[in-house]
Amino acid sequence: MATTHVVHHHESHGNHPMSYVAFCATLSGIACAGVWLVLLATGHSASMGFGIAALLLLVGAAIAFRLVANRAHHGPMQPENTDVESTRYLDEYRSV
Repeated sequence: MATTHVVHHHESHGNHPMSYVAFCATLSGIACAGVWLVLLATGHSASMGFGIAALLLLVGAAIAFRLVANRAHHGPMQPENTDVESTRYLDEYRSV
């Protein structure tokens, strides 16, 4: 059985490295917030450090996401679709 699928070379999708940094900062901030809550409940003296770290990571991630969204004019985690990619998709998958 013949197939019409053509394997294409990798193309840049316009993902921004700062988006990945912000995403990792978000995950780290959530982890620090969890550790902060546990340490706060046990009365440990290191709870303040984890709380501040969680706050700084989450605020920094929000700022980074906003900067990328404003400068790229699209969502920071969404790839940018070029005209070539859109045309190829329409030709291969939506043609009649």
